[in-house]
Amino acid sequence: MKTKIFLILLIFILPAGFPQAIASSEIYKYVDEDGNITFTNRRIPNAEKISIASFSRNTKSSQSKPSSNLNLPRVTDTTQKDRDVMRREILQKELVAEAKLFSETQNFLNEIRNKPEFKNNSQEKAVQLQNKLLLHQRNVAALKKELNR
Repeated sequence: MKTKIFLILLIFILPAGFPQAIASSEIYKYVDEDGNITFTNRRIPNAEKISIASFSRNTKSSQSKPSSNLNLPRVTDTTQKDRDVMRREILQKELVAEAKLFSETQNFLNEIRNKPEFKNNSQEKAVQLQNKLLLHQRNVAALKKELNR
C-alpha cells in the first residue's frame, strides 16, 4: 500500500519539478587541443561555465537603441553610384570569364566523347569535365541573376 502511494506521488511530483531542473542546468563550453568547441551540461575539466542569457538575440542592450541613433558610416550618393558601377563592371567581367570557361569545357568534353578510345580510359575524365561544366553553368546563372537586380 505504501509503495502504491509512493509511486503515485512520484508520478505527480516528478514531472512538476522537471522544467525547473532543465532551466537551472548549467552550460559549459569546452575547447579541446584541436580547437573543437563542445557545449555540454556536464562539468568537464578546463571547461568554461557560460550564461545562456548571453546568447539571447533579444537582449535589452540591442533593443534599447533605436536604429536612427546608430553611428554608421555614411557615403554620398555619388560615391555609392560609383561603387555600384564598379561592382557591375566586375560582375560583367566575371560573367564573360565564366561563359568562356563554360564554352571551353563543353567543347573539350565533346571532343573527348567523340574519340573512339573514349570508352576505355577517358570516362573518368568525362565525369570530371561534366562536373566542371555544371559548376560553370551554375556560376553563369548566379552572375546573371546578380546583374539583373
